[in-house]
Amino acid sequence: MRLRVAWKEYKFVIPTGKSNKVSDLFKEIANKFAAYSTEEFIVSELKTVDGFVISPHYLVEDALLENDVLLVVDFESWKNEQFKLCNKSFVLFALENFQDDNKLRVNIGLNTLSKLFVSIGLYNKLYRLELFDSADLKAFHKEGEHPVTHWEDGKGNQAKVFFVVNGGIVTKVKSEISTVSSPKPLIQTIDIKLNGTKIEEGEIKTIQEAYEPYDSDSAVEVPEEVREGKSYQDYDQYDYYTTDGGNGSDASHHAIVTGPSDIRFEQVDITRSEMSNYSTNNGGFMNSFFTDFQITNNNTDRVTLSKITAEYQDKEGKWLPFTNALFGTRRSNQINDYSWRTDNILIPLEPRDTIKLSTNTRVEIKGVNSERLQRSHHSLPNELHIKIHIHDDKQNVTTIPVFYKNKTEDPVTMTLKTRQARVDKPILFFQTVDNLETNIRGWAQLTADKSDGKKIFNFTTCCSNSSHYISQAALHSFVYDAKKNNEKKYKIKHYCSSNSDFQLEVFANVNFTTSKVDSLCFELSDKKGVAKSVKYFPIKKLTE
Repeated sequence: MRLRVAWKEYKFVIPTGKSNKVSDLFKEIANKFAAYSTEEFIVSELKTVDGFVISPHYLVEDALLENDVLLVVDFESWKNEQFKLCNKSFVLFALENFQDDNKLRVNIGLNTLSKLFVSIGLYNKLYRLELFDSADLKAFHKEGEHPVTHWEDGKGNQAKVFFVVNGGIVTKVKSEISTVSSPKPLIQTIDIKLNGTKIEEGEIKTIQEAYEPYDSDSAVEVPEEVREGKSYQDYDQYDYYTTDGGNGSDASHHAIVTGPSDIRFEQVDITRSEMSNYSTNNGGFMNSFFTDFQITNNNTDRVTLSKITAEYQDKEGKWLPFTNALFGTRRSNQINDYSWRTDNILIPLEPRDTIKLSTNTRVEIKGVNSERLQRSHHSLPNELHIKIHIHDDKQNVTTIPVFYKNKTEDPVTMTLKTRQARVDKPILFFQTVDNLETNIRGWAQLTADKSDGKKIFNFTTCCSNSSHYISQAALHSFVYDAKKNNEKKYKIKHYCSSNSDFQLEVFANVNFTTSKVDSLCFELSDKKGVAKSVKYFPIKKLTE
C-alpha cells in the first residue's frame, strides 16, 4: 500500500504493508523525515487531511486506504500541548543518575480527557509521551508483555514501559528504568483496571530495586571514639541555654561598707560576670564584673563621687589593677543590661540622699572569645576577690571588697542529654570537641527524621548553617562515587565544613562487595588541630 505523507513543507510517498500496525508506519515515517529535523524525529500522531486522528494500535488495512493523504504531527510540536493536559498522576517511578545528578522518570496517569498517559523524561525535559483510551487498551489482548514506549541515550540511561496482558486484558503497566550509575534496573508495576470506559489505578509494586536497600542495621563493628587534647567537663545538671556556669555567689558575700566620708555602700545583688565576644584594639577581649549598689550619703553636706578604680587577686595571690572601672545604671531587669559612662563623670550625693548605682570592673584577657559567656575566664581564679575603690571630693577613698564565684569550674556547654532535651527528634549520633583558646564547644549530630514519608538521617553541625538529609539515595551516591574513585574511605566533600573555631571532615566507609555504606566517619577538630575527635556512626536501617 502506498500512502502520501506530509510534514511541514516536506512530502513523501511511503509504501507500507497492509498487515503492519500503524505504529510500525510511525517508525517508517520517522526514518524518512529524520534527515530534515534538527531534533530526534518521533511521530506522535497521524491525521487525515480532514483532521481525524489515526490510532497507532490498529492495523494499516483497517485504518487506511491506498493513496490516503496523511499529516504528520511530530513529537516536539505535539508533546508540549498534550503534556499540559496530563494532570492526574497515578504514580511516578524514578531512578537516580548520580553521574549526571538527575533522575530518569516514568510517569503514569490520566489526562483531562481520561486517557491513560505514559511519559519518560527528566524533571524539566520530556523524552516520550504516549496516550491510550479504553479502546486502545482493549486492542492489547495477546497474553504477555507488550512494549509501550522506550527511550535510551546510548550511555547506559534507558527506560522501557510495557503493558502486561492477562486474561485478554491489560492488567498492569510495567516500568524498567536503568541509569549509568545503577547496578541493575529498577522494575516496578502498577495495576490498571478498566471499568467500562474509565481507567482506574491499582496496587503499586516494586519487583526489583536498582540499589541495595538499607533494610537492616549495619553489622560492622566500628572503632571506639579516639580523642586528643583537653576537653571541658560535662554538666548534665545544667541547661547550657540558660547558664554558662557563672554567677555562682550568694547574698552571704554581699558587701556593706561605710567609708571615711560617711557614705554607705550596700551591695543589693550578686556580682555578675560577662566575657565579651568583641575584640579590643589590643587583640583581646574584656571580662567584666557588674555589681549593683544602694548608696546613702549620711552627711549633712553634699558629697560628690569623683572616680572609680579597682583591683583583683590573681591565682598567685598578687593584687593587680583592672584594665578600667566604670560607673553606670541598670536599664532594665534583664541580666547585664546596663548603661555605662566611659567619660569622666561626677556623681553628686545630696545630704541624706540614697541612690542606685552600679559598677563595672573590667580586665582585658589576651586571645579570642568566640561566644558571649556570663562567667569569668579560666585564667582568673574561680573564686575571685575584687577591691573597688571609690574616690570622692573630700579626698577620701572607700574600699569595697567584692566576691565573685563561678558555679562550675568549666563553662557549661551542650551535652548529649541537654541537647536531646532541646531537639524533638531522637539523636542517633553526637560528637563534641572543645576549643579552649576561644572558649567554645564544637559539635556534630545525626537525628532520626523523615522526608516525604521516608526515613532519613538529618545531619547538622556547628561548622555550618546548612543541614543535610542523608537518605538511601544519598548513601547510594556515596557508593557510586567511591567506586568511581576507587576509595573505600570516601570523603563527602559537601558535608565537610569549617568556621573560625572548628573544622569537620566527613567520610563514608564503603563496602565494595555489598555496594553499601557500612558507616560514616566524622573527624572534628579545633582550628589548630590541638583538640580532635574521630568517631564512627554505623548505618541504621532506613526502610520501614
